[in-house]
Amino acid sequence: RFSGASTAIRRMVDYRKFDGIDTDSDEETGILEPVRASANTLPLSAPRHPDQTTETMTKKGKEGRIKFEHDGRTIYEWEQSLTEVNIYLEPPPEIPSKMFEIVIAHKHLRVGIKGAPPFIDEDTGGPVIPDDSLWTLIDGELNINLQKMNKAEAWDCALMGQSGNKIDAFTKEETKKKLMLERFQEEHPGFDFSGAEFNGQVPDAREFMGGVKHF
Repeated sequence: RFSGASTAIRRMVDYRKFDGIDTDSDEETGILEPVRASANTLPLSAPRHPDQTTETMTKKGKEGRIKFEHDGRTIYEWEQSLTEVNIYLEPPPEIPSKMFEIVIAHKHLRVGIKGAPPFIDEDTGGPVIPDDSLWTLIDGELNINLQKMNKAEAWDCALMGQSGNKIDAFTKEETKKKLMLERFQEEHPGFDFSGAEFNGQVPDAREFMGGVKHF
């Protein structure tokens, strides 16, 4: 009954296309590859501002989420906080939640339709706590919530993929700043760190000042 819907969602995501990608190929895969300098690219050595590097910039989606695309199509969007990573997909509307088969393991995620091969079957960007992780389908959006095993660890990607889909150096610094401010806010709830700035390189939120507190 749902064979058509299963085919539609596999075409939407179509991770089978990654299977034939040579890691030495110049084909665009949504990964950070050196490219010719232009108004939209910047140098790897200076991740201070998008106008100053030679690295393909990470694309952003809804509400500032990080967008992973392939062949001009959005595969998924994702975001992270101190304690979790959220992955968002938009499956075809005719697929009910009971037809999804989603398995969240310690370092792996499998997403598919019952009775069909999975359309996502990849290692996660870091270790997760499977029993605390979950998924929901609300208003046509599939949200997979992964609870980080290592609190405050900054993930460079949500899913590893054939060759990885790591964020660019500028976005990585933005992420480190976001996590560091979240840690400050958690440890000092009486203060407002929303407008705080860092001089120089942003410290690692997990290791800074003796390490993150677990509570």
